[in-house]
Amino acid sequence: MRPHVNLGVMMRREDLQQGAVFERPDGVQAAGDARWYVVQTHQRCENLAAMHLSSQNFRTYLPRRRRTIRHAHSIRTVCSAYFDCYLFVSLDIRQQRWSPINSTVGVRRLVMSEHAPLPVPHGVVESLLAATDDEGFLHPKELLEPGQKIRVTNGPFTDQLGTLDYVGRSGAVRILIDIMNRAVPIYIDRDKFLIVT
Repeated sequence: MRPHVNLGVMMRREDLQQGAVFERPDGVQAAGDARWYVVQTHQRCENLAAMHLSSQNFRTYLPRRRRTIRHAHSIRTVCSAYFDCYLFVSLDIRQQRWSPINSTVGVRRLVMSEHAPLPVPHGVVESLLAATDDEGFLHPKELLEPGQKIRVTNGPFTDQLGTLDYVGRSGAVRILIDIMNRAVPIYIDRDKFLIVT
């Protein structure tokens, strides 16, 4: 997937997370079987596809970015889709009819594996959401990756240093904190720590 082109109609990050599948620390899904899937759109139709999918009650996520365009003697900043010709849709393929997605205005196709949509690996879209601001702009420097060093900013472990171990489906993450010479896993919300550079 390459970065490029045209601004998207997006739900707020809080709305997306409210409808997300939540995972308990033991790895068992707490509610529903929704997963994120990739939708390929026609060129420069990411917004149109997101709008039409949303009108059919599909939950979509279209990360955006700002680009500077230089043309002749003018320079302007435009908003565009972060991934050219792609957006994400949340589906429970056992409960929802997903075939109408392929005939939605602006959509080229759902990315498939044999005869079923191919789910995005757990944690990928959740990491993108965690690095997306309230206006829908993705900030890649804030993407979470296992192994990153973090500092806890809130709660009983405030100011403790740790290592990012796992990003859960709901946006919660597991970090490893050294307590009494032992790496102890702690589950924490994304807004309660900072990445240490």
